[in-house]
Amino acid sequence: MKNFINPDFEGKDFWKNYMIHWFGEDLIEKWEKHVELRQIDSVKGKINIEIYRTADPANPTLVFSHGIAGYARLLLPFLMPLFEKGYNIIAPDLEGYGFNERKKGDFSWEEHLANLNDSVEYAKTQFNGKIYLGGGSMGGPLAYATDVRYNCADGLICWCLWDFADKEFVDKTGAAGKLTLMFAPVMKLVSTIFGKATFKSTKFVSYRDLTSSKQFNALIMQDPQSGNRLTLRGALSMVTQSKPDLKHELYKKPVLVCQPKDDKMTEARFTRRIYDRLGSENKQYVDFTGGHWPVEKDKMIKWGEVVDQFIKEAA
Repeated sequence: MKNFINPDFEGKDFWKNYMIHWFGEDLIEKWEKHVELRQIDSVKGKINIEIYRTADPANPTLVFSHGIAGYARLLLPFLMPLFEKGYNIIAPDLEGYGFNERKKGDFSWEEHLANLNDSVEYAKTQFNGKIYLGGGSMGGPLAYATDVRYNCADGLICWCLWDFADKEFVDKTGAAGKLTLMFAPVMKLVSTIFGKATFKSTKFVSYRDLTSSKQFNALIMQDPQSGNRLTLRGALSMVTQSKPDLKHELYKKPVLVCQPKDDKMTEARFTRRIYDRLGSENKQYVDFTGGHWPVEKDKMIKWGEVVDQFIKEAA
């Protein structure tokens, strides 16, 4: 394994480092062959989206969100197995992430909900099958919060699903531990003046257990498109704006929740707690081995099979 202080690819091609060392160099060629790049209008201006378009617009579509550390391109190993099974996919770069042109790390939770809804609405202009909304890591709670606000999707497909309103979860995952919520009022006051001040994301959330690979986690911190930096207003919004508009007990649409049971970043018990509260009669919880974000090919294959089965059974 090479020393990632000097990665093989820089700038806009930085994402290729992950493919050649973890997920397979063939994914670069598949991305170049199959994925379309577009821009759509959203709340702060245009955002980039990546489209995996099958030959049949009537096939089911998945709109899938990245989490706090990633961006749309890094979802390639997660999404290509689904595309190869015949699903249309749209993956957006949320505000403050990826190849969007505005300030990196500057966003609000509510802006991200608008980004996801706009992505779903765009999907409806391109495809005419059922649309599932989903996300990985923080993308899971974002997907839930988006659908309960806008009622835009036919169901949810999430890799991790927790509730930021859960005090125990915030105490456990925040970089400041049990002081995280205590600092929120101070952060809110300071953000009125210094809201766009930028800090390393690890000041707010630990990336130590993002994946099982220390080298991968270190590489994320060098990636110019990743979530390695956050503004104060972005970090604050995850605590103050993230309570969903609808209690989980009242959500009735089909839901697939996948969760790594050895997750040390967002422990499985928090996801299981929300899953058990979901009011849907058509819900499924699937355990995965390993840590928070998978870097093994077999996990990607299993993920594709689980999602494929769930969508077919939901239909």
